Amino acid sequence: MAEKVTLSLSADTLARARAAARHEGITLSAWMERAARREALRDAGRRQDEWLAANPEVRDELDGFDRLADTLESGWSDLTGAA
Repeated sequence: MAEKVTLSLSADTLARARAAARHEGITLSAWMERAARREALRDAGRRQDEWLAANPEVRDELDGFDRLADTLESGWSDLTGAA
């Protein structure tokens, strides 16, 4: 369920947001929801990248897991015709 909030936007920002929402055929609320979600996810990604840069041993371990998963997944293609 959505919560209602009050926002203060400059006239220019509001006009641009309304135009963008109209262009995409969605409500201003839906456009603002999507814009806020995108920015929050970008910020979380930046913070994660910063943390991983400060903890390179964790990045190395994650890269190792990725390589292992790639190796294991390559064997799954042999099973596609088995079902």
